[in-house]
Amino acid sequence: MLDKLKSRKFLATLMTNVIAIATLFTSYEDTTVQIIALIVLGVANIIYGIVEGTIDAKAVVTEVKETAEQIESKL
Repeated sequence: MLDKLKSRKFLATLMTNVIAIATLFTSYEDTTVQIIALIVLGVANIIYGIVEGTIDAKAVVTEVKETAEQIESKL
């Protein structure tokens, strides 16, 4: 779990969130910029979730295949 917090994908998403939140709260007069900041905030997190989910799913499939092969070899 700690490795994921040190990953470049996570750090890039974190920095995107920080910048979007800072933009959201510092652009009081420009509603368009606030809306764009909210969209960027949402999209960055959705994309990060999809990418990490895909990577984790592939890791699980690989682990299941290896475990199945180990069980098969012992039968």
